[in-house]
Amino acid sequence: MRISDLPEILTVKQIAEHIGWHPNTVYLRCKSGELRSFKSGNSRRIRKSAYIEWMAKLERQERV
Repeated sequence: MRISDLPEILTVKQIAEHIGWHPNTVYLRCKSGELRSFKSGNSRRIRKSAYIEWMAKLERQERV
């Protein structure tokens, strides 16, 4: 799935499936503040723009 096909508000599970990580790993990145998110009831939600920014940051770190 392409990033452009993702909804504007994502769940931890959607991001985990998109990048092939375990949901707990994504949740910990959210909880630490590394991946900007917000609480919606008992769940974490991530704006697509925050996800794109975070992915770009990971890519920049990978090149160093």
